[in-house]
Amino acid sequence: MNGITGVMSLFRLRGEICVKLWRYFLHMLWPVSCELCGRPGEKLCESCVSFIREKEIEDSNAKGFYKIFTDDIITRHLDNVTVYSALPYHNDSVKRVIHRFKEDGRKDMGRPLGVCMAKSFGNTEADCIIPAPLRMNSERRYNQTRELAEGMCRYWHIPLLDVAERTRERPHQMGLKAHERRNNIAPDDFRFTSDIRGLRVAIVDDVCTTGYTLMAFAEACRREGAEVICAYTLSSSTIDNT
Repeated sequence: MNGITGVMSLFRLRGEICVKLWRYFLHMLWPVSCELCGRPGEKLCESCVSFIREKEIEDSNAKGFYKIFTDDIITRHLDNVTVYSALPYHNDSVKRVIHRFKEDGRKDMGRPLGVCMAKSFGNTEADCIIPAPLRMNSERRYNQTRELAEGMCRYWHIPLLDVAERTRERPHQMGLKAHERRNNIAPDDFRFTSDIRGLRVAIVDDVCTTGYTLMAFAEACRREGAEVICAYTLSSSTIDNT
């Protein structure tokens, strides 16, 4: 038995060496490295996907280390929906990761981040997840919210319903004051391509600031006959309410 175990360990070791050599080879041809740990050959390595909640990420100012995922869930009770957020946006490491994901075109980070969100939230009572759609004429080539939802659905083993669309073009919420954001979005700004009546749904967005987009989206889902259990976001932020 010891001999068999030794042979299996040898094959496993050889396999790990081959994988490492292959990654370094890929890195020579296509220089990429893990966004979180710097490991060459992969944009987001398996170790960081599996242990991102415990992975310590060096702050850009080298003042210390921060765990981007902790057990401290941010809960906000809006007018018509409760929002659970995994991360505080004011953390510099969180800002850096979100910027990479949204602004630098790192679509590949979305699903692993979604898995980590689901792990942080624990279980869900929703039957399915509906991601908030991109605003019309967005310059982004992918819906970052859908990528997060993909990871969450994979972890929870529930369906993803990408059935919401925008009905009109609106100015970007970023840069607007709170009262301007409230008037910039309405339930009529959303339509649905499939029937969601009778479903217990959770809605997902990337960042909750004032929460007006989530409130309008939640109301739009209810008008279609769905029960909105809650909303989930990657992070939570606040702006000047004036």
